[in-house]
Amino acid sequence: MTGDDDSQDPPEEESFSVLVATDTHLGYAEKDAIRGEDSFRAFEEVLQHAVDQQVDMILLGGDLFHDNKPSRTTVHKATTLLRKYCFGDKPIQIEFLSDQKANFHTSHFPRVNYEDPNLNVGIPVFSIHGNHDDPAGPQGLCALDLLSASGVINYFGKATSVDEIVINPLLMRKGPTKLAIYGLGSVRDERLHRMFLNNKVRVTRPEQDRDDWFNIFVIHQNHVKRGSQATSYIPEDFLPDFMDLVIWGHEHDCKPELEHNETINAYVLQPGSSVATSLSEGETLPKHCFKLKIWKKNFCLNKIPLTTVRPFIFKSVSLIDNDITADEKIHDFLQYHVNEMIERANELRGDNSNAPELPLIRLRYEYSGGTIPINGAKFGVDYLTQLANPRDILLSVKKKEYSSTDNKASARTGTLKEEGDEDENKGSTSRGDLALEIMKADNKEFKILFESCLGMASDDFVDKLENDSVNEYIDFAMERCEDYLKQKAKFGDDLTEKVRVRKAVMTKDDVADDCEEARRRTENRRLEKQARGESDERDVDRDSDPDALDLDDEKPARGRGRGRGRSRARANSTRGTARGKGSRGGGKGSRGGKGGVKTPKGNLDSFFSGTMATSSNASPSRVSSRSTKNTKLLEISDSD
Repeated sequence: MTGDDDSQDPPEEESFSVLVATDTHLGYAEKDAIRGEDSFRAFEEVLQHAVDQQVDMILLGGDLFHDNKPSRTTVHKATTLLRKYCFGDKPIQIEFLSDQKANFHTSHFPRVNYEDPNLNVGIPVFSIHGNHDDPAGPQGLCALDLLSASGVINYFGKATSVDEIVINPLLMRKGPTKLAIYGLGSVRDERLHRMFLNNKVRVTRPEQDRDDWFNIFVIHQNHVKRGSQATSYIPEDFLPDFMDLVIWGHEHDCKPELEHNETINAYVLQPGSSVATSLSEGETLPKHCFKLKIWKKNFCLNKIPLTTVRPFIFKSVSLIDNDITADEKIHDFLQYHVNEMIERANELRGDNSNAPELPLIRLRYEYSGGTIPINGAKFGVDYLTQLANPRDILLSVKKKEYSSTDNKASARTGTLKEEGDEDENKGSTSRGDLALEIMKADNKEFKILFESCLGMASDDFVDKLENDSVNEYIDFAMERCEDYLKQKAKFGDDLTEKVRVRKAVMTKDDVADDCEEARRRTENRRLEKQARGESDERDVDRDSDPDALDLDDEKPARGRGRGRGRSRARANSTRGTARGKGSRGGGKGSRGGKGGVKTPKGNLDSFFSGTMATSSNASPSRVSSRSTKNTKLLEISDSD
């Protein structure tokens, strides 16, 4: 190890050793007889590496769990593994310096777990939440809150306000090395993007010796642009320019080599997932966890290959290019390539006895014509004992010529236009699309509501227990429509036609803004109730999934059918006494207010003279004011 100091190999008591992993997705496909243990097997290997490498801590970048409401089995296995590998008599030499009430302000036990006299922690685990295991429900809880309350992890980076985010770092010291870890759990990308642009994300820094700290930012967001919407991701340039290392969760393709961002003068690591949760090409990249060594302002990174990951081969072929049209030839052609991929997977596994025997195979084939030429489920019958995914081996993609109206330039060059992955999203129709199909079946249409927003609100209501989401969106859509008519309509106008025109001219960005505003109001209402100590939790029908863990159920179960016909009016509601006609005016004043619970502003101890400085990014396009940084990237090597 080399650095600015004369010491070439600093002693262990002077340097931090951190095991880094993200996106473990515990519980993924847990009911699959073949793949049900894959996520737990990989996570246990990560924990075993932490023990073998004798690290000081484990740092997780979100999506510890695959589901927002993981099953009891999944939570039990996760707790068991964490207790097995992270509890013990191993001495912890980390001195925790920051205000723990600010770092863990959402916990009933706001202290780092290894300082709790009732716990015997050997390797502390620090984790933010991801989009899969993000907080939900009236109390804003997630599965990580359960693990935090039980003492097996330190859950940080949870934002409790939808108007402003304040990020307080975890400040630690080991000998002369000072480490600051900044964490931000998953926030809807569009909202966080706008909050960065509006300077609503503040990052605190210690005033004393601020240049001596090694700064890490852990984030779980889209790393690249999704679709045409400019706000669908978080650019690296948005992050504070005093960071030394950024650990980026959410993206599953593992990029084991560090990338340097010149604008913020920081290194970026994208660890990727430890288990394949989709049959996409990015999931075929080798999976790793990482050992991070930090000494003063210097660091090095060792990548550690995961050997318990199921082999996965992805390949694309074209029936068009090979001029294959007859059904029997198509079947033989695809079967030939699948058999070849199985051989490659077996070679990849080799003598590795830790890897599962049955591999994952995904063959993407392009075709032309009216119907899918091969039944994927029927095709997989021949591979029931050879593959872990026999029912979805094939991914059919239909292509057609660009029309002159679509793209004249592409039509001139004969470019093919891809219509979409017909198998990829099979059985995953959104609730918004489903509502649209139902309306079309009855020869009806939405005149005011947008299907995407209604689907999003329905998802929040069903999956995240946001009780007010649907009503909030409907109220919001009605208000927007009323405001439009007040501005645009004149006496004698056909209001129905005016509403139709309004919906027709709205862009995708306009609709996305409406969705985000409706969601912000829903979150604000939940936080208002939480601040007042109110709760309108609903019971979960466990008949649909008897193994589902209801994170917000604090009341004894009642008979079926409870509450389904109850009045919408609430005694404590700020909206008025009812939702009927004439009552909406009383509620308008309260819905748009900023009722979010502010993040506690914890004061640091006297070590920092009781002061904190804040950093806010003025613009995402800014150029770093510092030409150089004292951080040194040391020699990068493979696993120890």
